[in-house]
Amino acid sequence: EIRFGFDFQYKGNIFVYDMAIVLNNLLDNAIEACKKIPKENRYINLSLNHKNHFVLIVVENAFDGIVKWEKDTILPETTKLPRSDSLEHGIGLKNVKDVASRYYGALDIKINEHIWKATVLLQEKEE
Repeated sequence: EIRFGFDFQYKGNIFVYDMAIVLNNLLDNAIEACKKIPKENRYINLSLNHKNHFVLIVVENAFDGIVKWEKDTILPETTKLPRSDSLEHGIGLKNVKDVASRYYGALDIKINEHIWKATVLLQEKEE
């Protein structure tokens, strides 16, 4: 029950596992955020732009507008409840940031009231 728009086609040389880390974490966070707001406000937009050797992935979604930032970092604190069976909560955006840095890129997060926008820049390796 989330409106989903996408403009995503990619035939470059970013390792598929790294692309999956980025997409899985950003989309998982967007879905979780949308579940916390009324159904009529839920949406996720995914886009990929590819120019020369640069790849720009953008995930924009509605959210409740509540965010707390980790101290001394550009990343927000996790909102996932701790579970005894998993130590992996709260590391998704760190993983995205790590992938971006491996490709000489960056993760940028912008918030405008109830709109969350995560942008990942990756630089493809020249063949």
